[in-house]
Order: sequence, then C-alpha cells, then structure tokens
Amino acid sequence: MLGYVLVLVGFVFFCNGMTVLGKTGGKEVGMLNGAVAVLILIAAFTGAGLGPEGAASTTLVSVFALIYVIAFGVFTLGHDGKGLGWYCLFATIVFLWYGQYFLGVGAMELGMFNIAWAVLTLVAFLVLAQGKALGTLLGYLFVAEAFVTLLIPGMNLLLKGTLF
Repeated sequence: MLGYVLVLVGFVFFCNGMTVLGKTGGKEVGMLNGAVAVLILIAAFTGAGLGPEGAASTTLVSVFALIYVIAFGVFTLGHDGKGLGWYCLFATIVFLWYGQYFLGVGAMELGMFNIAWAVLTLVAFLVLAQGKALGTLLGYLFVAEAFVTLLIPGMNLLLKGTLF
C-alpha cells in the first residue's frame, strides 16, 4: 500500500510543480489534488501495509492529504494560498521530526525523503505565506522530488518489494 501512496503523491508533486512553473492551469491540477487526497486518506485509514507503525504511517499520509485538500481550494476555488503556506511551515516541522526518527532507526531512505519533503514545504511556506520570489525553485523541487522520493521508490515497492 505504501508504494501506491508514493506513486499517487508523485503524480501530485509533478503536476503541482508544472503548475508552479506555469505549464498547466490550476483548476485541473486542483481536481487532482482533491482526488489524491481522498484516495490516500482511504489508503491510510484502511491501513494495512503502510508500515509497522500504523498510527505514525496514517499521520504522515494525512499530512500530505491535508496539504492536497487545501491546494484543491487554492487551485479550484481561488483562495490566496497564505493558509496553505502556514500549513506547510507546520508540515516542515512534522517532516523533520519523521526524518530524524527514520534516520535514528536506520531507515535511511525514508529519513532522507522526509528531509527532502521538509525542504520543499519550507520553500512553499516562504513562497505562499511570505511572498518570497522562490516560485521557480519550488516548481523544480516538486518535479525532482516527484521522481526521486516518490515515483521511483513507489514503483519499486509495487514491483520489486523494495524502495531501491
């Protein structure tokens, strides 16, 4: 189930990156954000296979899902994104905490993924809530992390049973 979640989140990262870079419109990507939020929440709460720590896995997936629900509102309903920016600051702290945890238990890939997601959400906070001119960096971070931290390990989990 973790592979499934990673691949879906990868779709969102890639499409959000393309939108931030001005390559797509927001409404269709907003719909994707909303749909993936629902699908990964169902996966998180049906739980099996998301990891040995059921509540911890559900929480981590839910952090992503809530970002996507808010992004749905930003892209499709025209909200300004400042609230999403502040949520991203909180998510940065959560991802750093998970990163430290995973590194501490020897799950290096998961630890590094969480640190990468923390960097992305910190940049998103700076762009959305603080108005910093880092949109291009944010777009490229989304695209790079879509492949390195999500699609590649997700497909590997689905097809080979390992992250790499």
